[in-house]
Amino acid sequence: MDKLVTGAKPTRLNIEGTTQSWAKSRDNSDATALVYRPALVIESSVNFRSLRAGLNHSEERSHSAWLPDGDYAIDWDSAAVDFDELKISSEPDPALGYRPRSYQTTAADIDQYAAELMEKLVRAERLSIFFNPVFGLFSAPDDPLEDFLARVADAALGRVEPELRQLRNRFELQLEQVREAQTEKGSLAEGVNLESFISNKLHFFESENRLAGMFSTLAGAVFGTSEPRSQTEEYTASETELREDLERVEQEASEALRALYDEYLTLANEYDVFEIGLQADNIQVMRRILLWVPTDL
Repeated sequence: MDKLVTGAKPTRLNIEGTTQSWAKSRDNSDATALVYRPALVIESSVNFRSLRAGLNHSEERSHSAWLPDGDYAIDWDSAAVDFDELKISSEPDPALGYRPRSYQTTAADIDQYAAELMEKLVRAERLSIFFNPVFGLFSAPDDPLEDFLARVADAALGRVEPELRQLRNRFELQLEQVREAQTEKGSLAEGVNLESFISNKLHFFESENRLAGMFSTLAGAVFGTSEPRSQTEEYTASETELREDLERVEQEASEALRALYDEYLTLANEYDVFEIGLQADNIQVMRRILLWVPTDL
């Protein structure tokens, strides 16, 4: 078994083309119980491309794995360090020795380990973004789902707004037809007084306001489709037919708007996860580091 070398790096691991660095031990660690263990860190730039998504996105990645003993294979599935907590020094801690193992790694071995990592990235690495198939919308990398769905909702609103206007015109026409029927009925009736005339006008005014509230936006559908009918609105016995006609128009408008809002919700919440893989020529190794990491004896 190799003897621990205190404060000095093993000369046999001066690997050509590979920078050496030392990870700092945690402040609360007992230096007498730690030794340096070698890990290989590869820093790379990866480029995700997709013509369909119109995406050309680059990221820098860092991967680590323990340097294998002897002829063992390197294990890129088990990270050697947590990069979020990693602090690096250009010089070793003189209080720490080195793990007694037979490390015979060469520059050719480092090349092989890097090639194995590249193969792993091509095989398994994916960039996931959100996709709406109805409008052909893609999210940007790292976009929160709620932000993407807000964009989809805007597109969905643009899709249903023309139909919303058509519905409004349709039911305003129906209301006008009821008005014309009432006007014709009044012209044929005898003894129509001013009070009845004003009452009819008020009922049409209230109904028009409710329809306008429903179709001003889709908010009417969200909050029950229509404004509640006024509790103080009263009809006389002679206005029974008018009341039924106005209620019918408003009820049909309410149902049509609810159906349109359901369609809007379906469009606004539609999304899939779209994955983009890597090609070997879209991975560039920027730096290879032999990192000495303080570990338990």
